[in-house]
Amino acid sequence: MSPEELSALLRRRPFMPFRIHVAEQATYEIRNPEMAVIGRTVLFLGMARDVESPFFDEPVLVALRHVTRVEPIIEAAAAG
Repeated sequence: MSPEELSALLRRRPFMPFRIHVAEQATYEIRNPEMAVIGRTVLFLGMARDVESPFFDEPVLVALRHVTRVEPIIEAAAAG
């Protein structure tokens, strides 16, 4: 995934939460665009245990070349 493609997803208004799948079969949910910083080749994610918190608990670095797909997170209430 290119940094430009990822940037477009993070800048979308209204923001739509999405899940990133990476090559080692890990997934990361991005529910707050302010918790993601894009570099040329990496994505820095601040992972929060409490999704309502404005602060992250754990930093994660993801190499953009390992992103295999991105999908929207459909909330159960929104889908019902």
